[in-house]
Amino acid sequence: MTAPDLLRDHPAILVFLHLPRTGGTTLHEALSRHHAPDEICPMRLNRLELLPAEKLARYRFFSGHYRFEHLALTPTPRVTVTVLREPRARVVSLWQHWRRHWPSAAGKNEGVRLAQELGLRDFLRSDHLEVLEAFDNALARQLAGDCRARAPGLYTRWAWNDRAPLAEETIVETACRNLSSFDLVGFTGALDSFHAAVCERMGWSGPARLPRVNGHDQEVPGLYAVPDEPIPPETQTELDRVTRLDRRVWDYALARAGEEIVWTP
Repeated sequence: MTAPDLLRDHPAILVFLHLPRTGGTTLHEALSRHHAPDEICPMRLNRLELLPAEKLARYRFFSGHYRFEHLALTPTPRVTVTVLREPRARVVSLWQHWRRHWPSAAGKNEGVRLAQELGLRDFLRSDHLEVLEAFDNALARQLAGDCRARAPGLYTRWAWNDRAPLAEETIVETACRNLSSFDLVGFTGALDSFHAAVCERMGWSGPARLPRVNGHDQEVPGLYAVPDEPIPPETQTELDRVTRLDRRVWDYALARAGEEIVWTP
């Protein structure tokens, strides 16, 4: 019996851990079409623990910027998936995304204000907590789970009163181990193939090509379109610094995937 046959007999929950600026909004919208609105968990941020277990049990599709430990809160059986992007390109895209916000949409978000006022190099040098949490090796930390940035290069457990530093090696090793536990891992450059693989795993049909949404060059209500900008060498140094752990996780995933454009750990 094939995997889709098994899932038809024992319907699985689909859980998508969305790493920001990896094509996740495009994928979220495509996968949402396979569910009724009341089957989709409305929590898209990393606060899934705020929902009681009896409420979580109602949903069939979870998709959000969750920390890894949140996956264990979702019902079983579950299929877990995520998408990776080259870390330096992901950071540049996230900075561009923050710069896109209309003033009325940005509200009092200090990190967004800094992104709109500063060039990328100076922005990445900021020690503002909103910037650190979103940009300082955030890919590795989100996959490792239970990890926050408190100062440049200083990482601890998520609980605010836990100030014991986490070793960078621990973060990388945990992130790689956790990544290996996913059912499917995709790459932004092959999003169509990844969507097809998820649909096959779930026993669904889907379009051959996905309409791209939420690109930095697309203007939508609340967001401007912004152009690409050249990255000077001094900025590249900062990009390398804030992705030094992320790139180790990325390299691990590429090595494990080999020639495959969708990695099935």
